[in-house]
Amino acid sequence: MEKSENKIAKAINNYFTDEEILVIKKTIARDTTDTELAYFIFVSKRLQLDPLNKEIWCYKDKKNNLIVFAGRDGFLKKAQRSDKWNGIISSEVREADEFELNIPESKVKHIKNVKEKSKILGAYAICKPKECELATIEWVDFSVYSKGEYIWNTHQADMIKKVAEVHALKKAYGISGLQSAYDYEIRNETAYPINTEKLDVDKISYIQYLMQNASIGEEEVINLDKELCDNKISNVRLEEIIKYLKNNQLDAITQGRSYSQTDIQKKLDLIDNDESK
Repeated sequence: MEKSENKIAKAINNYFTDEEILVIKKTIARDTTDTELAYFIFVSKRLQLDPLNKEIWCYKDKKNNLIVFAGRDGFLKKAQRSDKWNGIISSEVREADEFELNIPESKVKHIKNVKEKSKILGAYAICKPKECELATIEWVDFSVYSKGEYIWNTHQADMIKKVAEVHALKKAYGISGLQSAYDYEIRNETAYPINTEKLDVDKISYIQYLMQNASIGEEEVINLDKELCDNKISNVRLEEIIKYLKNNQLDAITQGRSYSQTDIQKKLDLIDNDESK
């Protein structure tokens, strides 16, 4: 019986040459197993998006699950193949604009103040596929999605409009199996969903408490303080910091001593109880 690995290799060779597969494996689908690579390529072909043109790519999340991504152009290309394609409208919204949004009734009133280029608040996108009674309208906040990267600083309006367009295209045309690259941040080759809700201020307070009792250097304290002040920090990152600081205190508690697991947990519970007072 032919080995499953050979079957997978033959299957993906129907779409790409050995050389192309090697390029994909080393750039767009790094650290994937043969099975994961095959899945990624099959998804690419089903959606008719070309990984070699960076229309589609993938990363793993912190649980090692494979996530397939595309940017605005990938979602747009997929939607435009639909026989219900009917265009898309989008715009950034600035503080000086007159703007009203009524999503349930699919109504937008937007009068741009062209005389004043004020701060960008966010963007909206409108899709109304043929034969659909109501339009799909999506709004995104600039403060949530701005990642501080160079292009987000130099092309703010273009970037936030792309986020809104992807959300509208995905919902209006039912594009599944594909995630928006703008909804994730990549750290150390791992994909983390960005926080689209308000930060948990209790977590920040707890971190500040843990830092007072942690065995960490002054430089690390300064770096953590800077990170906590960054308005782009996510609740996921806050949880990671809490885990790190609690582990740090656990190391300090147990260093040079012999404790049972029950005693260790009691000491960690005391840390939590002290902070809650």
